[in-house]
This record gives sequence, C-alpha cells and structure tokens, in this order.
Amino acid sequence: MKQDRYKVTITCEKCGERFTLRAKKGKSGSVQTGFKRCLCDNEQDFHITYHEV
Repeated sequence: MKQDRYKVTITCEKCGERFTLRAKKGKSGSVQTGFKRCLCDNEQDFHITYHEV
C-alpha cells in the first residue's frame, strides 16, 4: 500500500516565520506533521497549506 505524502507549509500569523515540512496522511484521514509551536511560542494562529508530492 502506497502512503500519501504531502508537502506542508505552515506560516505563523504572529511573527511571519515559515516552516516547510513533509507529512503523511494518518489513519484518521488527516495530515500529521508533528508541528507544535512557532519559535515565538505561538501555538494557535497559523496559516497551513499542503499539497501531495
């Protein structure tokens, strides 16, 4: 079974820091990266985009 792989871009809405991560689709159907918080300690305000690679 081939697992779906995604390129995820997370942009912090507070400081503007941008993170580019790889992710797989989990069993629940959502894309999981393991990302918790930004360098500025922001844990909630993010703009997240992803596309399949």
